[in-house]
Amino acid sequence: MNNLQNYLFNLQQFFSHYLPVKNPVLILALTLLIILFSPLLFKRFKIPGIIGLIIAGVFIGPNSLHIIESTNSFELLSKTGLLYIMFLAGLEIDMQEFRQNRSKSIVFGALTFLVPIVLGYFVCIYVFHFSLWSSVLLASMFSTHTLLSYPIVSNMGIVKNRAVQITFGGTIITDSAVLILLGIITNVVTGEMNGAFWIKIIVSLGLLFFSTLYLLPKISRWFFRNIEAQASSHYIYVLAVVFISGFLSELAGVEPIIGAFLAGLGLNKVIPHNSILMNRIVFIGNTLFIPFFLISAGMLVDLKLFFKGSEALLFAGILCVVGLLTKYFAAWLTAFIYKFSKPERNIIFGLSVSHAAATLAIIKVGFDIGLFDQNIINATIILILISCLVSSFVSERAARQIAVIEKDVIRKTGDKIERILIPVSNPENIQRLIDFALLIKDQKSNEAIYPLSIVEDDADADEKLNVVRKVIEGAVEQISSGDKKVEVLKKVDLSIVDGIIRTAKAYNITDILISFKAQHGASNLIFGNISENLLNKSKQAVIISKILQPLNTFKRIIVVLTPNAELENGFIRLISRLNNVLKQIGGDSYIYGFENTLDCFSSEIGDKKKVFFKYKTIENFEDFDLITHPKEDDLFILVTARKQTVSYDFHVDEMAKKLNKNHEFTSFAVFYPEISKALQDGRISDMTTSSLEQNIEKVKQFTEKITGIFKKDEETEI
Repeated sequence: MNNLQNYLFNLQQFFSHYLPVKNPVLILALTLLIILFSPLLFKRFKIPGIIGLIIAGVFIGPNSLHIIESTNSFELLSKTGLLYIMFLAGLEIDMQEFRQNRSKSIVFGALTFLVPIVLGYFVCIYVFHFSLWSSVLLASMFSTHTLLSYPIVSNMGIVKNRAVQITFGGTIITDSAVLILLGIITNVVTGEMNGAFWIKIIVSLGLLFFSTLYLLPKISRWFFRNIEAQASSHYIYVLAVVFISGFLSELAGVEPIIGAFLAGLGLNKVIPHNSILMNRIVFIGNTLFIPFFLISAGMLVDLKLFFKGSEALLFAGILCVVGLLTKYFAAWLTAFIYKFSKPERNIIFGLSVSHAAATLAIIKVGFDIGLFDQNIINATIILILISCLVSSFVSERAARQIAVIEKDVIRKTGDKIERILIPVSNPENIQRLIDFALLIKDQKSNEAIYPLSIVEDDADADEKLNVVRKVIEGAVEQISSGDKKVEVLKKVDLSIVDGIIRTAKAYNITDILISFKAQHGASNLIFGNISENLLNKSKQAVIISKILQPLNTFKRIIVVLTPNAELENGFIRLISRLNNVLKQIGGDSYIYGFENTLDCFSSEIGDKKKVFFKYKTIENFEDFDLITHPKEDDLFILVTARKQTVSYDFHVDEMAKKLNKNHEFTSFAVFYPEISKALQDGRISDMTTSSLEQNIEKVKQFTEKITGIFKKDEETEI
């Protein structure tokens, strides 16, 4: 017995001597090991990885085993993770969906703010018998929510779902309202409420919105265009913007999470969702910063509270019930009003039920000004743990159900697997081509992009192939830090075009993306005659691009739809690609075309009311002024068709050549829709024969007229 006691005493002395860990290097190492192994461990028990990180934080925190000391550096990473969650929520909002669901977001934001605060107020007054301002402040805590389960919906690929978009929009409304209310209550209790306060809050919030939503996009476009060569600087710039916006938010009298969310909205139009920069932002956030915040949230929990009597447990239990039920009721009302499905209702509830960031801010401020005691602090921390657990479980289950439903819809509406081929013989512009391929690619597609290193078969073929392949692989490394898949192919062939066609058949390619090259040029990728031969021999969609600046720096996008484009076999798929480009670049978009074509275009992208873009009906394209007078930072997107097809128009087809000849610094992309196999086989024989017959008939008629004239002259002479 004495030996056991001595052993336990020595063990206690050992842990008290070495724990908690205070060395910052060791703290970082242990935290990274937790980030690595805790999700793997808990997933074996079918527990979401987010829960694993929170529970790990509970056990290593100062209120449990106290393995890690929460140092200033740890707090900085945790704060970064919190701001990162809100920033990503604003950055990944689909602005088209948001415009469509703006009214729904306002309704949900109002419900998820009013329902919890009203019901919570009555509970605080009649159950807990709190004072007026204590009741209002504690009730407002129920209205807040942190998008803690955002990584779950992001990983499931349902960020663009209408229910998720509505929840994102409602978050900014309810959290802003609560944090403004917090500032008002604080000033009332401390006796600082006066006219100057209202002037300050209105002016400062107005300046915050103006700087993040108006100035930030303009400054960012200038930065990305002029600092293009230093790709790593782009991410540092984005991270700096998040912190600066958070600081400006604090100066405005609200929490920095509001500024981070607004920064995300401001950069939403500047950072394409499928871009390399976006890939870096999401990857680093989900891998490093957000896990630090989740662990720090768990470190706030004190398990000893469960063993300090029934009163604390009862108080915490009531808070948890009110917090969960009021958020569920708000989600249920929203789903009932707009007839959402059960999984969509549950995803709204799952995303909006978790209390963390703003809740902690409210409780801390209330404790500092004397409205709350330690019991409320303890109960709130338990509410945070329970709500985060519920949020993770509900969100993961609902997100999986929605993902399955959406994938079934995609499988029914699109039977072809999307695969993009980028043939490269001279790798000068490969980075821009890969950027553009990521832009047109469907975000929900798991297929790789296929850069093809191709050279003609001659004595120097191997050397040329190695040079091209190394440059391509260097460009591919830029996007290898996340889930963007790129598979580099190489081929030597007697004919560049035949090599592209054979590769496209072997890999079931749906889209071929090449670079524009004039006949006299010697520094671009593919020769003009090669593109013409490729159009004649291929059936896939072909995109010919001449992009001269970063895609997120264009201020105006001009789309020209060839007459009868809606009658082409590949029109729907082409419009899907085009819509991906327009909504990610974020500039002002103008769509020109015949009335019927514009109607079909807007209908296919879900814009029947024509509010997403500016639609311009045109009678003919013979004198299209915008081609002759382009503006700086214009991007022209020309939707044309192969010759001798139903929507071919000579004037539209010649626009790219005119732009290249008369405005060499203007960027453009030409989209050719895919054609059916039957049309490809018959286009050269039947359609060409028909055209020849028509021309022969015209020549015959012209000859007959001339002959008739001579006959009349002869008759006159006689």
